[in-house]
Amino acid sequence: MVRQARSEATRRKIIESAVDLINEIGYPAAGLGDIIERAELTKGALYYHFESKEALATAIIEEGSESLVGAFRGAVRSGSPGMEDVIHGSFVMTDVLGTDTVARAGARLLRTFGSFNPAAKRTLQLFVDELTGRLKAATVDGDLRDGLDPESTAGHVVAAMLGAELLSSALADGADLRARFARNWELLLPAIITDESLGYYREFLARQAARQQPPSA
Repeated sequence: MVRQARSEATRRKIIESAVDLINEIGYPAAGLGDIIERAELTKGALYYHFESKEALATAIIEEGSESLVGAFRGAVRSGSPGMEDVIHGSFVMTDVLGTDTVARAGARLLRTFGSFNPAAKRTLQLFVDELTGRLKAATVDGDLRDGLDPESTAGHVVAAMLGAELLSSALADGADLRARFARNWELLLPAIITDESLGYYREFLARQAARQQPPSA
């Protein structure tokens, strides 16, 4: 039991060291030697837990996506309209990206690997699936415009979110992510929401955008 706890602590230290370096200098520049040095461990200890740098990246993607998807699911409120859940959930995800260093590194690794890493592909598809479910509910609610396919619409929303995260990370170190999400929604809402519901969701968006964001990690 003690050995297992020590092994898990070592694995955690490796992940945290890698996460710090990825967030500081990026995945390509973070060599295994740098990670080993930051973690104050041996090469053998690292390879015991991760057979390669990509295996370590995969673990970070999986853990980060679990936090983000979990936050989105947790934002779904019983009885609330599907479109409210989508908008509210997207802003909750910005909170996680601002406070959870593993989620932040995982998002950066999604950009690095894209379709070349199975975990990255699964994560992107999972985001689309989660939004599709809520957009189907929005269709039943009568909020989504006629003729819009929920899955295709979810793909466009995810693409907009990823683009906002990329620009925010590159140009403002993530500081303006919430504002970028808000601007994205301002553009998207008229395209996907019925005229009858548009005014309500513009007000809902304004409230979500104004909600205080937790302090950054």
